[in-house]
Amino acid sequence: MADLTDTLNQLLEPQADTIGQRIGAEGTKTRTAIQTAIPALLAALSEDANRGTGLKDAIARDHDGTILDQLSDYLDGTAQLSPRTTNGAGILEHTLGDRQGDMARSLSAKSGLDLGSIMKLLPLLAPIIMGMLGKRSGASGGSGGSGGFGFDDIGDLLNREKTDARSNNPDIGDLLDSFTRR
Repeated sequence: MADLTDTLNQLLEPQADTIGQRIGAEGTKTRTAIQTAIPALLAALSEDANRGTGLKDAIARDHDGTILDQLSDYLDGTAQLSPRTTNGAGILEHTLGDRQGDMARSLSAKSGLDLGSIMKLLPLLAPIIMGMLGKRSGASGGSGGSGGFGFDDIGDLLNREKTDARSNNPDIGDLLDSFTRR
């Protein structure tokens, strides 16, 4: 089961209209885009974890899950969070590099949301996903707590999420596979 994907979708479902307003899109298309973007971003992070390019360090340093405690404030732009915690553009640059446009075009085609809105959605979602990884990993000092996985297991968790997303959503399997670094 894609536990992390499901948890993120459940967390963001009630926020879809707010997110839609923030990115200039209608709520129903925003919901579809979120449901497609989450597994795509997790797949990209899976590749990042597999390459060992500092994902664990970034989570430990900047993403302890506090963004989730202030989610409504983050989404409306009033949260008092570190700029490093909310730097979605930086997360995407590190994780996707020059493939950001490719992901945005693919997500736009799959979700029906226009490219401009997708380009606003991805950097908004990236810190939330990193915050969830931090919360689950126990980045705030715990051992992962309930449902936690610990830093040593992050790559395994993300790989399972990618595999489960591919199985549960065959229509986005090509999207998930397209962001494997060459």
